[in-house]
Order: sequence, then structure tokens, then C-alpha cells
Amino acid sequence: MDWGRLGAVAARTARPAGVGLAATLGGGLLYLPGGVAGGAGPQAPLAYLLAGGGAGCLAVAFAVVASGPFAERGPVYGAVSRVWGSRRLGALAAWGALAGYVALLALLAEWLGRLAPLPASTGAYVSGTLGAPTGLAALSGVGLPGPLVGDALAATVCLLALGVHLAGTRRAVVAAAVPAWGVVLGVGALLVAAFLPGVGEFVPANFDPLYPTSGLRRAPLRSLVGGVGVALFAFLGVEAAAYAAAVDRAEGDGPRTLGLAPVVAAAVAGALVSLTALVALGVIDWTRLTLADIPAAAAIAAYLPVDPVTLTVVVSTAAGFAALVALGVPAARTLVGLAELYPPLGRGPAEPPVVALVAVYGAAAALAVADLVAPALYVAVPGLALSYLAVAATAAAMPVRRPDLWAECGFRPTGAAGRVALAGAVAVAAALVGVTLASDPATTLGLTLHRDALAVFEFELVSDPLGGVVPAIVAWELIGVGLLLVVRDYRKSLGIELPALEEPGEDDRRERDSAGGTDSSDAADPADESVPEP
Repeated sequence: MDWGRLGAVAARTARPAGVGLAATLGGGLLYLPGGVAGGAGPQAPLAYLLAGGGAGCLAVAFAVVASGPFAERGPVYGAVSRVWGSRRLGALAAWGALAGYVALLALLAEWLGRLAPLPASTGAYVSGTLGAPTGLAALSGVGLPGPLVGDALAATVCLLALGVHLAGTRRAVVAAAVPAWGVVLGVGALLVAAFLPGVGEFVPANFDPLYPTSGLRRAPLRSLVGGVGVALFAFLGVEAAAYAAAVDRAEGDGPRTLGLAPVVAAAVAGALVSLTALVALGVIDWTRLTLADIPAAAAIAAYLPVDPVTLTVVVSTAAGFAALVALGVPAARTLVGLAELYPPLGRGPAEPPVVALVAVYGAAAALAVADLVAPALYVAVPGLALSYLAVAATAAAMPVRRPDLWAECGFRPTGAAGRVALAGAVAVAAALVGVTLASDPATTLGLTLHRDALAVFEFELVSDPLGGVVPAIVAWELIGVGLLLVVRDYRKSLGIELPALEEPGEDDRRERDSAGGTDSSDAADPADESVPEP
């Protein structure tokens, strides 16, 4: 065995996988497993484990499209527009994803700008200290920042994250990956260290009976399935590994890295959250688990000389800033893909994409300063979930609809396992869309590992989903349709031609080389209308 080559592959894979982990671990890891335990009961660790497998399927779909011949247009816009023959469909899918990434960046920026407060604890309600400083403000003793200071700090952290990216794509990947792997290894070691002495004091009543309530006993399988659906939100952002791996591919790394990186990120995240849930559930009586302010941190502190609040502040702040850097990768790459429709977005250096990075971090800072983060969060999770569904369906349909493009993908899962993985990706994305559109945005965001960042809103985000989430995402996509018409007129005014999209079965390379004619299937699409080449 060539250990040197194996080590090189592992090192190349660890960088983009770390970006996926950073985008996923937004800081709320130690709050697990509260959201899932309430519905799945003692099955919560299994629910997280199964959800990790589902996230792995979604990662496979992103790895496929990121390794395709349209990678420079982004896994969402590039793949969806080429495989389905519609630039408009690809643009609307990417438009929703872009809103999701920018909203999460703004949420993290505002949270860090307020010195990373922790969610309100049960003790704060009981003791009447609800408005007291928490997080970094409490540890440093500086007090809560005022509105102007908080806005300035939010803009500053966006500027810092932008500076990291402008220092170079590889440096930005490392800057996100190193803290993420540090959190994974550090928290994992603490969990194992707490688990080993805790085995002798494990709470058997938590698992015997496995279904301690009448509701769980009546529908154990439905409870598990519901728990898996809820646990899937803990993996929101893992697809960032595919975006980062696509950058490595552009710089010479092979398709192996593209395929392994997002799958490794999903597998590691799945193992970590399952271990977190198991330890928290194992050493805290289940009847008291939902009352624990920080379940995993409390479980660790029960057996190790660690202050749970200090541990939570350190871990969440490090992971939060890493997520701020990591989420800039898919956000900017998504915007770069749309440069095909609006060429000014593609101006400037390609690596790093300066114009796109300035736009996404500038938009995030503007949302934070203008106090518009809360409304933006109404389209955050649904926008991402819809883009996941578009990518999963595209990857699953590509072998049949566009076998020519499928043959050009550097990573192609084949056989029964490959078909199962791609079908699983569609099922996972559909489940995320369903839960998102039927739930309040505060609920779905609270199930992600960005939960602690919601402390800046407390309960202000709660609303009827039919009166908030659905109209918000529909309105956002309608805005996208309007912009497609505007940029179409812009291209016409400058005489910019879009190469025709090929029908399934045509030779892709020959069409790209000729780059002429108008695809009749797209003639009615306002975003696909071609005009003469200047």
C-alpha cells in the first residue's frame, strides 16, 4: 500500500470536507439532541445516524453535479439548466439557494456582532435574569453592545470573512476547515472521555423501555421516521464540501476528491451528532432532557471538570466564525454561476471570485445593519431545501435524460448502490422541503446546528408557515422571474448571445464548439433568448 499517496488523498479530501463540516456545525452542536428527543424519544441517536446516511446520499448527488462539465456554472444553476434544458429553471433554483446562503451569513454576522449570545435558558426565566449578558459578553464582562456597536461589529466580521477569501481560495478553505476539524476532534474527544466513565452510571431507564411514553408505544416506527425527518436539518450546509472540492478540481485534483469530500463531511457530521445525542441521552434522564439548557455540554460537565457555559461559548464562537467563512464558498459560487445570465457578475479575478464575494458578504452585512435578517430567514431554509431537491432530481435523472453529460462527470455512482444513493437524495430533499413548508422558520432553523445564532431573535420569528414561509418563498421566486426579464433586456441591449442549450442526445462537445443557433425548446424562456454575438 502506498501510504504516501493515501496520505496525500486524505489531506486533499480533508480540506473541502472541512468546509462542509464548518458550514454544518454553525455552533449549536452542544444543544443536541433536544429537538429530536422530544419526538423520537430514546431513538434520537438512531434518528441522527439514519439522517447522516440520508445526508450522505444528498452529498453524493452534489458530488456528481460538481464533477460535471458545467462545474464552472455551479452545481445548482449549471447542472439544472443543462440537464433539464432550461436556464430559467436553473436560475430559479440557484436564486433560492443564494437567498438561503446570504440569509444564514447575515444571521451569523448579526449573532457574532452581538458577541455571540446563547439562547435563553430555563434558569434565566426562573431567576429573572433573562436580559443579562450571555456568551462572549458574559465571559469578558463587557456587557451587551449597543445597536450601533453591534451593527459595526456585524459589518466587521463580514469584512474579516471577506478578507480571508480575498487572501486566496485555498487559504479560505483552510481557514474554515481547520477550526471545523478542531471542533470535531475536540468535542468528540470530550464526549468519549465523558462517555467512558459514564458507562457505569448510564441511565438504563432512558432505553428500557425503548418507548417510554404511550405516544411512542402506539407508533414507534412513525416516531422514528419523524425523528429522522427532523434530524436531517442538522446537516444543512454539508453540500459546501462539494463546492470546495470543485475548486480543488479546477486546480488539478482528481474526481476522487470531489466524490469523497462531501461524503466524508456527511459521514463525520453524522457520527459526531449521533455520538452527541447518545452521550447526552445516556447520562441525562430522558424526562429531564428537554429541560436541559445545553444537553451535550451538561453531559460532558457531569463527568469532566468543564464549565458547560464556557465550553459552549468557545465551541459555538469558533464554529460560528468558521461557518461564516465556509458558507461564503457556496454563496459566491452560486452567484458566479448566474454570471452567464448577467455578465458583470463574472468580471474581475476568477480565483477568488472577487465580485461575487463582495456581493454576498456585502448583502449579508447590509441585512444585519438594516435589521432585515429576520424577514430574510423566511426564505433561508426553504430556498436551500428547494435547491437540494433540484440538484438531487437532476443527478438522479441525468443518466437517462442526458447520458452524454453523465459520461463527462468525474464522479459517477454506478450499480444498485448508486441508484439507491441518488434515489435517497431525492427522498431526503423532498422531506426537507415538506417539513420546511409546513413549519415555522424558527422551528426549522432551531433544528439546524445554527440554532444558537437564533438567540438574537428569541421568539420574534414565530409565525404561521402558510402566512410566512410559503408566501415569502413564492414572492422571492417571483422577484427572480422579474430579474430574469430585466437581465434578458440587458443582454439584448448589448448584443450578448447565450449559447444554445442542447436537447438530450445531442453531442455536447460539438454543440459547445459550434456555439451557434437557438434551441427551440428554450425559445419561450425569457432567460434563454439568444441574440447575435457581438
